[in-house]
Amino acid sequence: MTTWSSVVLGAGALMLLLGAAVPGWDTTRLPKRAVKRRIYWAGTAVGAALLFLGGLPDLQSAVAFACAALILMTGWAYFRTPHIKIGGQIRSADLALREPDPPPGV
Repeated sequence: MTTWSSVVLGAGALMLLLGAAVPGWDTTRLPKRAVKRRIYWAGTAVGAALLFLGGLPDLQSAVAFACAALILMTGWAYFRTPHIKIGGQIRSADLALREPDPPPGV
């Protein structure tokens, strides 16, 4: 593994952690929960892409790193957060997290 690959893999892992750790904030149009959801999935997308690039030139490792990141972050989102919203409905294993987003500013 080259130094470049190690740096990119570390950056990808850091993006996954930052996407999960950075808190959301209220805006005039979106509640805190919706902003946090966007931060989480943006961090996941960038982190998975960086992990993929860090695994190159071995395509099998690159795909494995990216798939593992996506599976882990999706599992965490489903079991621990309200970050999966499909068709206006929040999908979560926890009933308390399935409540609709509060209005902005609340």
